[in-house]
Amino acid sequence: MSDAALPDPLTPPDCDLRGLEYMPLLGNHLFGSEFNARATDSEWRAALTLWWAAWGQVPAASLPDEDTALCRFADLGKDVKSWRKLRAGALHGWVKCADGRLYHPLLAKQALIAWEKRQQDRQARTTSAERKARERADRSRMFEDLAAVGVTPAWNIPTGDLRALVTEHVRDQSREKVTPVTPPVTRNVTAKTGRDGTVYSDTNVSGADAPPIDVVKAMFDEGVALLGQYGRNASSSRSIIGKWRNARGPDWVLRAIRAAKAEATGDPVEWIQGRLRRENSDEDERAAYRRLAVQEYLEADKAAGRA
Repeated sequence: MSDAALPDPLTPPDCDLRGLEYMPLLGNHLFGSEFNARATDSEWRAALTLWWAAWGQVPAASLPDEDTALCRFADLGKDVKSWRKLRAGALHGWVKCADGRLYHPLLAKQALIAWEKRQQDRQARTTSAERKARERADRSRMFEDLAAVGVTPAWNIPTGDLRALVTEHVRDQSREKVTPVTPPVTRNVTAKTGRDGTVYSDTNVSGADAPPIDVVKAMFDEGVALLGQYGRNASSSRSIIGKWRNARGPDWVLRAIRAAKAEATGDPVEWIQGRLRRENSDEDERAAYRRLAVQEYLEADKAAGRA
């Protein structure tokens, strides 16, 4: 048969599974096959050795159609004479394709599953790396902005909390530069009283001179107001905020509410709960990758069982 009449390769030319130390064996298929029933011990051993060699070739699931190379891949060294006696049985099920290489259809199917998962994982890691690079740049800028107004947060503060601090201190500082001609002397809904009895408004008191705020009260007041904008009544809002408080404390909740007010484009409850989940499940990337590898091959086994 001419190369033009041969089938197309069963895996793409860039299908590369090198370094993947796992290959589905599909025991039911293997031990129930005609090959298992008819192959000699030497043919069986050579065949399994070739499967593993093909898994690490590029394209994966393929082998060169050349006896010297096949002899070596079958772990027979340079004993080409012995290889030729085993060749027909050891290459049971393999087909030659238009690129001149041999492919095993069942192995190729598993290779395509593993290749798709590997590409997805690489894309996810690339996206994650780009996101983290942007986050590092943003954090550096926000630390500089806060340092300029005398605020020094912990180096490992969550990014959402860092944004809330910028919203609270840097933007407030900008507003304070517009000083009223006559300082306010009458109490209003946002006024606070200093220890000398003078009444200050929120817009001209900040930093070390600002009276301490009641964090819990501010948490509930601001939270109920924010959630109320999205159709939740006060009772429901206070219940939700209380659960967040039990999970992370009032300081965290207040920062999260302010961050949601500044950043969230939809329901602030979903935004804050998503942030809570992320901070409670900060997984190590290496462990996540190992779990993904196990999952992808469990899925590969299931897919092969359905075939």
